[in-house]
Amino acid sequence: MNLPTIASLVASLPGALAPAAGFTAGDIEVSAVHVSELSDPTGYLSGGELLLTTGLALPDNEIGCDRYVSRLMGAGVSALGIGLGPSLSSLPPALVAACARHGLCLLVVPPAAAFLTVTKAYWTARSRSTQQELADAITAHRSLVDAMVSRDPVGQTLKALSRAIGAWVARLDATGAVEHVFPSARIPDAMGVASQISALHVAGMHSSATFPSGDEVVAVFPLPLEDRVVGYIAIGSDDPLTATARRLVLTAGALLSLDSVQRHRADAATQARMGDVTTLLDMGFVEAARRLAARAGLPAVGDTVGVLAVRSPRAADVTEAVHAWSTAAMSASFDAGISWFVVPAHHHDAAELETLLLRADPSAAAALSPPAAVASVHRVRIALFERVAAMPGGRLSRPDHDRPAARPLHEGVQRVLAHQRSDLAGTLVAYLRHRGQWDATAREIGAHRNTVRHRLRTIRELLGVDVDHPDIAAELWLYLRDNGFASAEGQEGVRGAGTRVRRSGSEKVSP
Repeated sequence: MNLPTIASLVASLPGALAPAAGFTAGDIEVSAVHVSELSDPTGYLSGGELLLTTGLALPDNEIGCDRYVSRLMGAGVSALGIGLGPSLSSLPPALVAACARHGLCLLVVPPAAAFLTVTKAYWTARSRSTQQELADAITAHRSLVDAMVSRDPVGQTLKALSRAIGAWVARLDATGAVEHVFPSARIPDAMGVASQISALHVAGMHSSATFPSGDEVVAVFPLPLEDRVVGYIAIGSDDPLTATARRLVLTAGALLSLDSVQRHRADAATQARMGDVTTLLDMGFVEAARRLAARAGLPAVGDTVGVLAVRSPRAADVTEAVHAWSTAAMSASFDAGISWFVVPAHHHDAAELETLLLRADPSAAAALSPPAAVASVHRVRIALFERVAAMPGGRLSRPDHDRPAARPLHEGVQRVLAHQRSDLAGTLVAYLRHRGQWDATAREIGAHRNTVRHRLRTIRELLGVDVDHPDIAAELWLYLRDNGFASAEGQEGVRGAGTRVRRSGSEKVSP
């Protein structure tokens, strides 16, 4: 609230209130007008008052006047007004000197004027200020509501709020990343605030916070949605926010939370469609999944994809983190405490994914597959589920499949898996499991020995490597096993051909 000042009161009361000689009516706010003839009225003062007195109890010596003025200064009085006439015909020199020494503004009310005139003028100005402030607040709130129904609700709301409170305003997402800033010239300041929020671990809080940023004071207010925080409003200004400004910020926060609810509902519908697509992929209906994705406006399903599994009870936060990492990621169901996603084959930096996931849930355990044939999503998912179920929390498993030297080999495996002859993959797995033994391979797949030779010729062409080389065979076996295409079953025919190694609770036989 803008209170009347000493200067405004003097200006509104010509001939009834004036500064004493040698004093200036400054822009000091006045909280009230108080009349007292007590020698010590400080027990009835709360600070900021214009104290009026006729001087009945004023000391008549310099020491007494100095103590009197000192007590008034300690009580926070804005100014002292002396009413001439009833007790004093002129200002006592000792009082004038004490006021000048302590820096207290001394005013004079001439004999023809009355204290009631000063009091009425003050409360009239106070009422006018309150009405104007109320009108300004109503206008500001109306502008916020109008902004929320515009084509750019977030940007226009921040603009309206910034102009109403005279500060720069930013909206941050749930992780503390900057989404919108007004005015745009303050983007560097908002980015600095975002880094401070990250450093102070403010993200995820449900209460407001203030901290210094350069020469400014920054206030951060959360945007709650049910039991989650979906974002923040950051306010930067030279001075702390007034009560009126804070009310406007809370209104803007409520409106932006409503926008988050609408976006959350839209996201929920999109998530449901994504779940349908990934379910079809998991069931092996690739073409149906592609048609549904195209009709729903979702990312296209390629021939190769990645699969991500995350063990965390905070499915919503995990999903938000994954989509922040890759907008093309499609979330699936939350099954047995594990969320899983179909992601682009050539996805973004996995280190960034790990950072986002652990920020959403420090206890999360996740596993990311290398590119795999889209028809193999189910097998890859099952293998990842087994892996994350046994993993400790707080890490993302990124298999060594992304080694540059291994990529051509794995790309060759994808060609085998995607080949029109679906029996090639099973033949390769059986051949590797039986250490290149033709007869044992033929018995396992139920085919003739010559059929096995013919299939292996095709496999070698697709892979572009010699599958009988020990290093290549080992790499192929681990890749197929980690992606759910091979298991430790059916190894009774390989005794003496290699060594068994115990690893992560499962048995692996080096080809």
